Amino acid sequence: MEKHCTMVYFSLRESKQNKKGLSPIEVSITTNGKRIYFSTGKHVPAADWNKEKQAVKGKSEEAQLINGYLIQLRNKIYQKEIELLQKGYLITAELLKEAITDKVEALNEKTLLDVLNEHNTERKAMVGKTVAPATYWVFEYTGRLFKEFILKKYERKDLYLREINLGFIQGFHAFLLGEKKMGQNSCTKHLKFLKKLLNLAVANSYISYNPVNAYKVEREPVEVDFLDEEELRKIINFDTPLPRLERAKDMFLFGCFTGLSYIDIKTLTPEHFEKDNTGRIWIKKRRVKTGVLSRIPLLPIAKLILDKYKGGEKLLPIQDPADINKYLKDIAILCGINKRICFHFARHTFASTVTLANNISLEVVSKMLGHTNTRMTAHYAKLIDKCIGEQMDKLMDTFTGASDY
Repeated sequence: MEKHCTMVYFSLRESKQNKKGLSPIEVSITTNGKRIYFSTGKHVPAADWNKEKQAVKGKSEEAQLINGYLIQLRNKIYQKEIELLQKGYLITAELLKEAITDKVEALNEKTLLDVLNEHNTERKAMVGKTVAPATYWVFEYTGRLFKEFILKKYERKDLYLREINLGFIQGFHAFLLGEKKMGQNSCTKHLKFLKKLLNLAVANSYISYNPVNAYKVEREPVEVDFLDEEELRKIINFDTPLPRLERAKDMFLFGCFTGLSYIDIKTLTPEHFEKDNTGRIWIKKRRVKTGVLSRIPLLPIAKLILDKYKGGEKLLPIQDPADINKYLKDIAILCGINKRICFHFARHTFASTVTLANNISLEVVSKMLGHTNTRMTAHYAKLIDKCIGEQMDKLMDTFTGASDY
């Protein structure tokens, strides 16, 4: 039961009567020793008022209607008191009077999660049409990050839009970089979504200004990287007693030998596997990001990983993106790999080291990756050429020197 610091009392002002001889019923609100009176708008004969019960006597229809109204008014006052307390207001009798007449604008104030839920509800209906499932997943994930940050920093479940200021934005950015171990570009993605939500809030007149507009977030140039054969073998041979690292290693290797992205592995089900008339097992799955069909033969290492986790709650127990990327960085250090590995390395490694470097044609790799054309896949071929060129430069340096030729 809710505790109230406010007293509500109904009384009849007998000294005042209207032309019909009816006296007004008044309500008094007492808070912190201060009291305020105002009329309820209801009138009854003085003889019909029960002072002790603070109600109209009898069971007539009119008596029941007035008594019902007074009960509702009392409940409304207490409800407004709770709402104002939750918003951090110092409760006064005058404030409660304004609140029950809906003169306190803050009671209709929107929160950050209100706007998030409005946005996500609309976008959810568009998934598979104009919104990719992977994009919607990012919306939901950012929402979980908001909740985690607000609870950690403010010890609350939500914040009002008026409370979202430069300090909040800087704190959220630092939380993503430090607590969640995200790279700058991942942080930028979530901050841009925050900016989008606050632009919606401005458009709907919930707030007048978007504070993210004054906060500069820049993406860092991205150079697509992958593991070469030696580095990939180090991961394969990596042994650990820590279950979280072993699971991260297995999920990463499954990506390396299938080319599936994180979200496509997360949504993988037994229905996506098909055996042909030669006994070869295929993964046939539409990419969550684009809806394009990927057709990938199941390689032995990938099959071993599937068999290892057979019988679990999920086909593959892949961790949350932030967690698995953190574990992969630990694995890289332990393996002596001088690269900031993230899960998307797996798809790049499949396209380059596992397939193109082993003379699988560009067209075939393109089909397996679910690319809409070979131009997208050709990017990986350029990476292979760059890697070969760097290795040959080292070789040339070895044979450079004095010569009779």
